[in-house]
Amino acid sequence: MKSLRKEQHAVIIDDISRLARGLMAHFEQRVKISDAGGVLVSPSIEFGEGSDSQLVENLLASVSQHQRQKNGEQTVNRMRARVQNGYWVFQAPIGYKYERVSGHGKLLVRDEPNASILQEALEGYATGRFETQVEVKLFLERQPSFPKDLPNGEIRNQRVYDMLTRVDYAGHVEAPNWGIGLRKGTMRALSLSRPSR
Repeated sequence: MKSLRKEQHAVIIDDISRLARGLMAHFEQRVKISDAGGVLVSPSIEFGEGSDSQLVENLLASVSQHQRQKNGEQTVNRMRARVQNGYWVFQAPIGYKYERVSGHGKLLVRDEPNASILQEALEGYATGRFETQVEVKLFLERQPSFPKDLPNGEIRNQRVYDMLTRVDYAGHVEAPNWGIGLRKGTMRALSLSRPSR
């Protein structure tokens, strides 16, 4: 934090939750402001050096951290429930995009032209048209609109493997970290074949 020592400055926050994301970070910021010669000011709380003021500040900072943690838990619980019902809730993979659909909320839908490109690659590999992952890689690299992940216009081998084994491309969802096994998804599959692991 830049020095505030030439004259006293105030750091103004509208609420104690705006200073930091956690209790420890809150106190670290308070020390930095003080060390720089500044004071913390808020219309919703009076910061003071007395024991009562510090107790109130500690309690409010603790409550703020608890609210953040609770909000995070509720978000994860909502996401977990959607996955259990067959919805993909993570970042949209190449070939899909999120679109708000009545009765479903945000739903994965095909994102052209990459959806068709990937469908040709996946089905070509499943049927033997592309005999190796290298052939799939070369096919994808020849598609001008398909995103490449290397500066020379190539695609990493690991990325090709990941695309060939993604369950969402086969119209399924799963979240092993949440204890949710493979199940039919609500998205339209890009490949009729089940992913090979």
